[in-house]
Amino acid sequence: MPWMEIEIDSSSDWNEEGLEDWALALGAFLTEKGTGLKPEICRSLGYNVVHMGEEGVGALTLRRAERLVLLDGLELKDTVDYDFARFVVRFAGQMGAVGVCASIQSLDERAFWEKIGGVLRPDPVPLEDDVQREKVGIQQLTKFSLLVTYEEEPVLCLEPITVNCHAQGIISLSQRRLEKMYGGNPLGFASWKAVHCPWLISREQWQDFLAYSRLQAFELLAKLVFHSSSI
Repeated sequence: MPWMEIEIDSSSDWNEEGLEDWALALGAFLTEKGTGLKPEICRSLGYNVVHMGEEGVGALTLRRAERLVLLDGLELKDTVDYDFARFVVRFAGQMGAVGVCASIQSLDERAFWEKIGGVLRPDPVPLEDDVQREKVGIQQLTKFSLLVTYEEEPVLCLEPITVNCHAQGIISLSQRRLEKMYGGNPLGFASWKAVHCPWLISREQWQDFLAYSRLQAFELLAKLVFHSSSI
């Protein structure tokens, strides 16, 4: 499904701690408009989803690492829907987001988002070739969240987590140092597809990206942790 993105020039830091207040504000808006919908928060590693009800405006997903708000399932049918869309954009800026992404289902919806600054983003296409190790890179997103890139395009987001055992392959010195700092527990990464990934990734390609980026990720993460601990 096509989607639009509105860039936000936010001067504030990402404020996910204010998610409860933000959901309450959304609820107050929906109550004032007489929709009867009550937002419910579902928390997951790396992102949070605010569900608006089966018969309502779908869901809002907050992507912490990428500082994005995703709006999915909203049909712009009447004044309330348009007001709600503007409300989301305004509050996303107050939360410190750098963009709002919204799925669109009609030309009228596209025209609305374009009017308030939205840009149409192309649908991802299959990544046909095998993943080449030398084209895989890694960079910091927010805090200790990392981004895996391919040909300098975003592919996966990584979040460091403790795991039960080490993954197969080489364990780097950076990884060993980090694990020692955190009580000796094995460290790994939770992963999810980046919002701006231009490709459809197969399961095998996903595993290749993780394998090829793993050592680079631990080296960068070690630098970030050591830098933050020395401040």
